[in-house]
Amino acid sequence: MGTLIRFELKKILGNKAGVAACALAYALLVALAVATLTTTSMRDHASGRIVHGLEAQQAYRLLEESHSGLLSDERIAADVATLDRANQLAKETPGVFDLSEQEIIDTYGLEFWQQTFGIISQHYYYEVVGTLDCATPRATNIRDGVRARLDGALDEGFEYYFPYSESERAYWHKKAQKVDWPIEYGYAGGWKNANELMDWAALAIVALCIALCGSFAGEYQNRTAAVVLPTKRGKRSLPAAKAIAAFIFTTVYWWLTVLSTLAIYLGVCGADGANLPLQVVSHFDNPYPLTACQAVFMEYLLGYLLSLGMAAFTLFLSSRMRSTVAVTASPMAMVFLGAFGTSINPIAKYMILTPMSAQVHAFTHSMPSYAVGPLVLDLPSLLAILYGAAIVLFIPLAMRIFKRHQVA
Repeated sequence: MGTLIRFELKKILGNKAGVAACALAYALLVALAVATLTTTSMRDHASGRIVHGLEAQQAYRLLEESHSGLLSDERIAADVATLDRANQLAKETPGVFDLSEQEIIDTYGLEFWQQTFGIISQHYYYEVVGTLDCATPRATNIRDGVRARLDGALDEGFEYYFPYSESERAYWHKKAQKVDWPIEYGYAGGWKNANELMDWAALAIVALCIALCGSFAGEYQNRTAAVVLPTKRGKRSLPAAKAIAAFIFTTVYWWLTVLSTLAIYLGVCGADGANLPLQVVSHFDNPYPLTACQAVFMEYLLGYLLSLGMAAFTLFLSSRMRSTVAVTASPMAMVFLGAFGTSINPIAKYMILTPMSAQVHAFTHSMPSYAVGPLVLDLPSLLAILYGAAIVLFIPLAMRIFKRHQVA
């Protein structure tokens, strides 16, 4: 069996189009990771200059670290007062809202900008005060603000179209209650970037499906199925060897790709903030009680399961079709049309079950969920069931179909 598995791995690596697709997807994801770090620009709070690339990453780190600490009620009250003063000072300055930030610095000086728009423009203050303002009147602590913000999202429905049932509302409230407020705030730039790049990880899934498209169909196209039929181990061991080789290839390629991008982010930004709550790198109303590090690896594990499920689906198609082109087209359509389908409200909730859209919405504050009576499943749970079932269903089917083809 070991020899057969090695032989099947060589055949996968011998698929030039598949290997090229995998190399291209890997290069694109690495390039996106590098571009995220090198094309960032922001106005440095200390100097007022526009900084770019790695200098911008350092400026962002210093800004986030300046807000480090427990978001206690006293701390939040002080932050609210700081933002209110900044807004009041800006409003009291005639014509200031008609000027660009650089013109404000040139006209009124760096210190004035630091006391006004240097504060107003910070995401930290927007997230803190924006969360408090979700309550009427304005909440005085983050916990109450988050609860009001969560209720508002549940009232609006998923994508402003799918209303939440009472059981779903209870489910999300129960999950959100597990987040231990007040949370610790701080810098977690590397983990934040790694989390956001997962929106594009489905490119790797498409590539590996292209690499696997000829696993069975290639035997039909090359008319080698009839050759392996009479062999002693052809019918008994070859289908299993193909499935095992496909899963080995999927495993190595997936983890090589995501860990490479993670290494880039952590190498440049550092692993600081690994134990900070997910809400620091996402949104305060994110209901998942995870740390930044846990969220990234949960995303990776979920993506790995999606990869295995799509690999199993590809093997099934490969066993049914004689054309590798047709086999390749189906997973690609599923991924890209699924992503497009999320823009169509009546089907959006179901299109996010496809790989690319699933990675965008999993473990986020968008809270997609599916209820059957009192039973409620969030997106990651349903994905685990569906793609796990795909593995269990499609692999035996693919092997059985291939064996029967050989007999024919």
